[in-house]
Amino acid sequence: MFIAHRGKVTSNVNENTISAFQNAIYDNNYQGFELDIRTTKDKKFVVVHDFFSDGNLISKTNYQDLNKDIPLLEDVLKLPTAKIILIEIKEKDIDIFKLNSLLEKFKTQNLYVMSFFSKPIKKLLELKPSYKCGILNYLFNSEISYQEYDFIVLLDSTLTLNLIDYFHNRKLEVFSYGIIKPDFPYANDVFYIVDDKMLKS
Repeated sequence: MFIAHRGKVTSNVNENTISAFQNAIYDNNYQGFELDIRTTKDKKFVVVHDFFSDGNLISKTNYQDLNKDIPLLEDVLKLPTAKIILIEIKEKDIDIFKLNSLLEKFKTQNLYVMSFFSKPIKKLLELKPSYKCGILNYLFNSEISYQEYDFIVLLDSTLTLNLIDYFHNRKLEVFSYGIIKPDFPYANDVFYIVDDKMLKS
């Protein structure tokens, strides 16, 4: 099952935009979409991958002064969909309480929250969220135990059936990222695959 990486991007639609997410919602090839969040100077959660936009640092720029294509997280969460919304936290010290408060307003959405940083995810887990929390990991060297998480996201080249079974036996859902083609050999064993390329119809 496929997750559209930063939305379904086309020649006319940029990544991490409302249009890209709507494309993924309307495309039956995808079971959801992934996005990245950062915080502006005026403490708004925005959907953007890089730490700067048009030469301006996101953290040092008010939302109204950013590129108008950059959406607020709240506006993405308002999109009518039952599909997975996979949110990547890009900041180690994001305001966890404010983020949790926002996410809890959208309990009906199928939310998954992840980060390469374990600190914000563990803090979210302490708040007993209604959404799922997981960790991004390259080579399994940043954690001693993964038991507290709901899911794990792994680089596709590191996956084996034994590794997938290891996490499934611990009740974790397994996502994969770095996928370049839909005939990924473990597609039936991984619940959701983050797809870095557009799937061909």
